[in-house]
Amino acid sequence: MLQSNPRYPGWLQGWGVVEGDPPAWKLAGVFETRHEAQTAAITAGPAYQVRWGSYDERSKAFVSGQAH
Repeated sequence: MLQSNPRYPGWLQGWGVVEGDPPAWKLAGVFETRHEAQTAAITAGPAYQVRWGSYDERSKAFVSGQAH
């Protein structure tokens, strides 16, 4: 289960798998563990990277300030 984001009510924290740059990046998914995200990134393709961030399930928005 993804973690609640105490700073942004209604948002969750997790490991996102993204391609490109925000705000136009493509989100392949958000995962509870870094290992799950790394596995998904390999499957998604070489342009995808893993980033820790916040995810809004309603709007499907993902924001991240730092690559991991």
